[in-house]
Amino acid sequence: MREDFDYDDDFASNDFDDEEEDDDFGMTFEEDLYLMIREKLRDTIQQFKGKYPAAMKKLESAVSSFKVNVKNTDDAKFYPLAAKLLSEHIKPLAQEYEEVQEIYDNMQSDITRFKNQRAHGFEGDLYLSE
Repeated sequence: MREDFDYDDDFASNDFDDEEEDDDFGMTFEEDLYLMIREKLRDTIQQFKGKYPAAMKKLESAVSSFKVNVKNTDDAKFYPLAAKLLSEHIKPLAQEYEEVQEIYDNMQSDITRFKNQRAHGFEGDLYLSE
């Protein structure tokens, strides 16, 4: 059960030598997928801050201020809900910025994987996979 997820705390340091090392160890599919979505957002923001400063600054602010507090919920329900709420949280920016709209649309393909684990997630320019 996960009651709080704080973007800054969980992604503040990325000093892993081997990111693949502990990928699935002790993590549910839902938690792993949610963390991957958050990581893709973080990497995309960092990669494109210089190219789209206004859009990425607002997106970064929205993502870093996003918090979920759901009590008594197991991972299978918490992480899909958190992903959906994060998506809804950034949707207003998608209407304001074309780049955020593309990120939002691409993020939806990863969110569908909560229901269909065999679905392919999105890997592309404005939603990074690495």
